[in-house]
Amino acid sequence: MVMTLQKGIIREGYDLGIAEGETRGELKARINDTLDILRNRFGNVPQYLVEALHERTDTIAMRSLIITAATCKTLDEFESEL
Repeated sequence: MVMTLQKGIIREGYDLGIAEGETRGELKARINDTLDILRNRFGNVPQYLVEALHERTDTIAMRSLIITAATCKTLDEFESEL
């Protein structure tokens, strides 16, 4: 029984690690997509905006920022949404 419990705990930790890695990967992809959109629309993106995006930790908020990147009229408008 102890061995089964240990295996369950190990499996749970493994699953949490996988989920966390997937979340980080999704966040990184959204950041990169946002930067691609901004660079395509406005050319060079200032380093401080790149760094500000890389500091983001919320995948849901990044989804909103992708939409903002695609629809904002200027980089200043995008920055105001950060």
